Amino acid sequence: MARTGPSEADAALLDHLRGKGRQVSLAQLERWRLAGILPRNERKPLGRGRGSTSTLHPASADIAEAIAMTSRRCRSIYEAVLRVFAADPRHDDLFVLPGVQLPEQAIRSALDWFVEYGDQSLDRRIERLLKRTSTSSDEKSEMIYRLAMTHYRRVRNNPQPTPERFPNPWSLNDDLEIRSFALLAVAKFIGQEEVGPESYAEIITNSRILKKESPKDAERIKRTLESLLIQRQLSEGRVAPTSSDPDSEQVREQLSGVSISRMRETRDKLAFASEAGRLFSCLLGSEIGEPLTARIHEASTSSIDANMLLHAIIPIAENIPGGGWYRMTGMLITILTQPPEDFIDEGYAIALDRLAHAAAPDRFDEIP
Repeated sequence: MARTGPSEADAALLDHLRGKGRQVSLAQLERWRLAGILPRNERKPLGRGRGSTSTLHPASADIAEAIAMTSRRCRSIYEAVLRVFAADPRHDDLFVLPGVQLPEQAIRSALDWFVEYGDQSLDRRIERLLKRTSTSSDEKSEMIYRLAMTHYRRVRNNPQPTPERFPNPWSLNDDLEIRSFALLAVAKFIGQEEVGPESYAEIITNSRILKKESPKDAERIKRTLESLLIQRQLSEGRVAPTSSDPDSEQVREQLSGVSISRMRETRDKLAFASEAGRLFSCLLGSEIGEPLTARIHEASTSSIDANMLLHAIIPIAENIPGGGWYRMTGMLITILTQPPEDFIDEGYAIALDRLAHAAAPDRFDEIP
């Protein structure tokens, strides 16, 4: 039977949204329900053959308002979900945690979408490129090289603010260094033999980390590394790709084993630590920021990972309406899926616990 109009509950919801200045259609509500984002109305029988009536789920009004604020034409509905999950769009302060209780499946589906399609990091773009092609190794190497060159030129021309606070151990000062980064991407996904032992060793020794060494020591390190690569290539026939990072399918599988409560708790910690970090960077040295800035300083200098994490998440709070959701989602997935051995010392999960406690000691427990 053809629909004659919105139910009583939906009509009330649409009126509520109009009162908030949000123009939403009945078709949009139905699409959001079909995607598992908006809870279905609850039906109550009237009794004695008089049919039934529908009532809104208690969370529907908040969810619909938030999704209406983050939805745009040509924007994936999953991006809208992640924007709401990362920060309540009704506020511009991450200390105000999202009051929108999105359904668990909506959050999980949105994270899966991000890993598979939304993550625009170079590694994920290369991974998607390789899935779409079945060409030879040489052709794949050339495709990766061109993609990486374009990516790193864009990074050089449009640097993010984070490196200004925390210098990268690498640099992108000229095309030679960009070419080095592009060759490292080829080595990572195809194998070091595609770059060659000599070139690969030279790129590594030219990093800013090893530039601190004397020219004599740097040359010695280069020769040693080159010799090891040649020996490995001769003994194994080829050098395996250097990438040990999990691919998108592995990340999605790992996320499926993470409880929704841990996802939300990690999101809350990132929000508080990011907002506190932003205040710390603005008020450091001022009595106005005490004792918050003192606590953040102590936590961020407790380990290398804590210091790196703080500078990585400050831009979340600096760009809430823009790309903050993207960095928040990327950091959330990293913390939830990467094993401790991938980090320098204590790992981002423990570092985040320290930063979150420093940001809000009454809310988050102190760790030993």
